[in-house]
Amino acid sequence: MSIVRTLAIAAATAGVALGGLAIAPSAGAASNDTVVINCVGKGVVKPKQIIIACADAGVMVYKISWTSWTDNEAKGTGTLAWNTCLPKTCVAGIVQKYKVKITLGRVASGPNVTVFSGMTLNFGKDGGPAAAKTSTYIIDNKIA
Repeated sequence: MSIVRTLAIAAATAGVALGGLAIAPSAGAASNDTVVINCVGKGVVKPKQIIIACADAGVMVYKISWTSWTDNEAKGTGTLAWNTCLPKTCVAGIVQKYKVKITLGRVASGPNVTVFSGMTLNFGKDGGPAAAKTSTYIIDNKIA
C-alpha cells in the first residue's frame, strides 16, 4: 500500500470501528485500561509496536518506549518504518526509518472497551516521510 493511499485512507476514516462488540483485555490489562486494538483485533496496553498498514505491515512504529499512559493520552518514543514501495513494488520496496515521538489520543468507547483511535507522530528537525514534521493516523482496527 502506498504512503499516499495510506494517508488518504487515514484521513477519510471518521473513527474506530467498534461494531458494538465486547473485547477481553489482553494479558496484564485491567478491564478499564485504555487500549490500542492491534491487527488481529486484540486490545493491548503499552504495545511495543503499532502496525498502521495491517494488510502488509508496510507502515509501523516499533521499538516503542512509553513515558506515560493514562486513560486519555499516551506518550512515548519509537521508530517509524515506512515501506516506500519503490522502485516498482512493495515486496522489493525500500524501507525508510525515522525516530518519532508518539502521542496516542482520540479516545473512543464501546461496550466493555475504551481505545485510543488516533496517533500523532512528531519527527525531529530532519522531518519524516515527504519532510513532514508531524503525521496523524487513525487506528481503526476491528475488534475480534
